[in-house]
Amino acid sequence: MPVQMNASADNRREAADIVLRVENIRKTYGSLVALRNVTIDIRRGTIHGLLGENGAGKSTLVGIISGQKSPTSGTIRLDGHEIFHADVRSMEEAGVFLVTQEPMIIDHISAAENLMLGIWPSRRGFVRWKKLKADAARMLEGSNINPEARAGSLDAVARRKLNILRAMFSGGKVIILDEPTAALTVPDRRQLFEFMRQLKQKGVTFIFISHYNEEILEICDAVSVLRDGSLAGGTDDVRSLTSEQLSELVLGRGLDLFQRDRRAAEGPVAIQLRNVIAPHVQVDSLELRAGDVVGFTGLPGAGAKELARTIFGLHPAREGTISFDGGPGERLPTHPRDALDRGIAYLSDDRRKDGVVGHLSIAANIALSSLDERSWMGFIDSKREARLCDDYFASMGIKAPSPLVAVDTLSGGNQQKVCLGRVLATRPRLLILDEPTRGIDIGVKQDVLRIIDQLSRTGVCVIIVSTDTDELVRAVDRVLVFRSGSVQEVVTGGDITTGNLRNLSQA
Repeated sequence: MPVQMNASADNRREAADIVLRVENIRKTYGSLVALRNVTIDIRRGTIHGLLGENGAGKSTLVGIISGQKSPTSGTIRLDGHEIFHADVRSMEEAGVFLVTQEPMIIDHISAAENLMLGIWPSRRGFVRWKKLKADAARMLEGSNINPEARAGSLDAVARRKLNILRAMFSGGKVIILDEPTAALTVPDRRQLFEFMRQLKQKGVTFIFISHYNEEILEICDAVSVLRDGSLAGGTDDVRSLTSEQLSELVLGRGLDLFQRDRRAAEGPVAIQLRNVIAPHVQVDSLELRAGDVVGFTGLPGAGAKELARTIFGLHPAREGTISFDGGPGERLPTHPRDALDRGIAYLSDDRRKDGVVGHLSIAANIALSSLDERSWMGFIDSKREARLCDDYFASMGIKAPSPLVAVDTLSGGNQQKVCLGRVLATRPRLLILDEPTRGIDIGVKQDVLRIIDQLSRTGVCVIIVSTDTDELVRAVDRVLVFRSGSVQEVVTGGDITTGNLRNLSQA
């Protein structure tokens, strides 16, 4: 009898530890099954990782948990109570908040006002500003955020902290973080993780979505892995897993990591920059040879991204020339159209804002940047356009029923492949890629790096701007490290290691 009582007590204690349970969640869209009977327990006061390839079902599951979508079948229980007919408002009232990848911040008002959005103290229709500021100052204590600071002036980490705190002080029991480290430097990421650990000690529960095994292993207590809409596996103790085991759960197979065969800088110069002066950029000389893949890296504002955007005509250059194949120096492009006409293509780090038109089809997006080549007297040659789009749809390995599917129905990785197809359709001689694998899963990342490698072997020069040191180690011939607007280090051969690049970037 005592054994039975202890077992019952243990069961009750275990049930009490579970703050959120999704049970046999199924979601279908017509004949398409997005989730297949997924069951996950989230324990109170833990950081629970959610991992999976693009299209594995993470977004659908998070949409259901946060009330944005309704499950076809299955149940959600919060603190043991089943939730019926959930929507965003009812889930937030119950204590489940989604913090999106792009912080929901109103830039022109203060941090304090942003923190208290929706819960501004008032009396007889008037905001009690003194109380609002006092409450916000108390809530922001220890966060290193000035309550009076204009929100638009906050750095990336502070903006993410502000969103997390707003969810927490709005009654958040479970806070879902959708790729919160996107665009953060290594020091910023460490700062955010320490902040999450502090909140965890106060009882806050996090669901942490990431594409990076290393982040899951560093910050999470438990992890669940989705694959093809099903729960592929997981553990309540991430310390029992290795990065390789996580990759196998994500992919269903061992991961074949791409590694470029680095080339020495030999042969005639194909593209040369000289005396480039622009805001936050001062570069004396840069030479690229046909087929070079060169990495640009550095802290935000150090000059890597700024030089890339200057070459494409997005940032005005006060001085500087560019020459092709030993020809005379020409002024740098003053507009993206000017750059495209000279064979320079650029892929932005923000595909949602600058890379795709979501409601248009895959085919229409691929054709966007090269319409002039297939038009005459204002009319587009539809047969040529269809052939072009079919070619890139196949060669990019885009997973979709057809090129006529709208881009906003695709996973992030497939959207990135559409972006690549669009810029490659311009047939560039210089391709600039800004964070080309950000926000895509580890399997698609290898596909993208292989596409870049194959392109370089046709003679195209490639510049990869990246803060992902692992990406640079695997994909480039040499790395230029920027500080204070200039190239401070050129790293080649065996010196291109993750640790060395991180140290040099942050020096």
